Amino acid sequence: MKDNDGVLALLQDIKDILYGIALLLTGGLLCVAGILLGGWGILLSAAGVVFLLAGLIYARHGYNHHEVVEKQD
Repeated sequence: MKDNDGVLALLQDIKDILYGIALLLTGGLLCVAGILLGGWGILLSAAGVVFLLAGLIYARHGYNHHEVVEKQD
């Protein structure tokens, strides 16, 4: 069971990175839409900034969280 722990941790990191990328793209699109709409679009831009920050946190957490070490048997 100990051998599978590394694989599961790596899959969790990949999931965090992909989720972070999705949030970054969503936040970027919301910011651009808010800028183009103007007026009340500032609310979209504010939500976009929140999405961007959450995406950065998820992507950074997934990138720096685990280290893969290969053992020779």
